[in-house]
Amino acid sequence: MLKVNLADELRQRQYKLGRVSKELIDALTDDQIIDSYITCFCCGEKQVDANQLPQIIADAENMEQFFMVCDTTAKSKSNVINCVEGILREKEF
Repeated sequence: MLKVNLADELRQRQYKLGRVSKELIDALTDDQIIDSYITCFCCGEKQVDANQLPQIIADAENMEQFFMVCDTTAKSKSNVINCVEGILREKEF
């Protein structure tokens, strides 16, 4: 898959989710929208090695396959879980 095609599929996904305005989604570069999917929302750590990313994109046939490969190669799934658990603990009073 080409990076531009992956970025387009990710934009289409965001349009359908409707959580962010189309203008904001369209303002993102291809790299930025892809980066938003491989970066921990909590701590900002990249879950896919930058050196692996081009090959992961090239090997993926579609967005879903990209997600699956990223999930299996994620650097620190436990870190994401720890981040989320930390947020939940902070919200408990």
